[in-house]
Amino acid sequence: MPTANIVYWYGSSKMPRDGGGLRALAWQDALTALGFNTTVHPLRATATDAKAQTPLRTLKKKLIPMPLTGALPSMMPADLNVVTVPSVFDSAARILPRESLIFDWMDLWSVNARTMGRASIMSRPGGICQSLFWEIQQRRLVRSPIANVFAGFADTRLTDSAGVSTGHWIPTPITPVSFSAQGERKTLRTVGFIGNFDYPPNVMSLRKFFRDFAGEFIQKGIAIKVAGFGSEVVKGWGIPVEVLGRVDSLGDFYRQIDAAIVPIDHGGGIKAKAVEAMAYGVPVFGTAHVANGFSPRWSSFIGRIEDLLQQPPQLPAVPSTEDFELQFSQRAFTESVRAMLTNIRSITASSTL
Repeated sequence: MPTANIVYWYGSSKMPRDGGGLRALAWQDALTALGFNTTVHPLRATATDAKAQTPLRTLKKKLIPMPLTGALPSMMPADLNVVTVPSVFDSAARILPRESLIFDWMDLWSVNARTMGRASIMSRPGGICQSLFWEIQQRRLVRSPIANVFAGFADTRLTDSAGVSTGHWIPTPITPVSFSAQGERKTLRTVGFIGNFDYPPNVMSLRKFFRDFAGEFIQKGIAIKVAGFGSEVVKGWGIPVEVLGRVDSLGDFYRQIDAAIVPIDHGGGIKAKAVEAMAYGVPVFGTAHVANGFSPRWSSFIGRIEDLLQQPPQLPAVPSTEDFELQFSQRAFTESVRAMLTNIRSITASSTL
């Protein structure tokens, strides 16, 4: 049986079921389904490791938003090595055979450093410097593996240069649900945001959304609901929104709203919460930054937040269950990985002739 290693921040048993955690689990499911004996190798023992911040470490994170370099964890040799954390890409390129190596760019850290650096005057200089550092690193590292995979569609431009392995857009999968229970939305009275509030880009972006739009939403009688792990922090922001906290059922949350807002301006890759709202048949409104994570066909399902303030609001279309499953299901992810590995075998075989 062929073997595969996946390198991510956390191991399978401690994996957060959101964002990058969903993607790492999708890799594990796909490779296992394709016949690999697959092991996830964590860079951190648990998710709480990242939270144990000393005052010095907290200050460092404010001054320098993103990590720089790290060491690859100890692991057995494998036929395939999928590495998903850019700070260990350089280590992986030096240690692992190129023909076994796949880099999954869940997001581009040059973008993350720049957008997260904008959060405060203190972090802006470090964010700009790190963004330039990672732009140089990315152009070099993208040449190292046999294949590059991207969660965000616009990020595939990194592989446009000559001599770089083809970039594959394989979006993070979300389990589709029946849309019939949602019904047709003709009015818009309530919008909602759900996310992990322990993830700084979510907090930064939502604060900016409230500064820019909350007053107009309230004037027009559009209620706002927020939910998710740590969302109770919003109660201290002085904004008249309904805070639901952590919810047990995503279906219950999406049934309470007429449209999902994804006002993310920070971080990179594809925004899983936008895909999730589509999976529940809810119209999605987001920023240009969110739309860039999708191919042109799929970005047309992302309405502009400003369109919510029109009279009447312009609701974007919602994809059908069948179309959604062809692009964003686990089966679609697995089939995309299968096609990529077939292409890799073809390249490897031709290079040995």
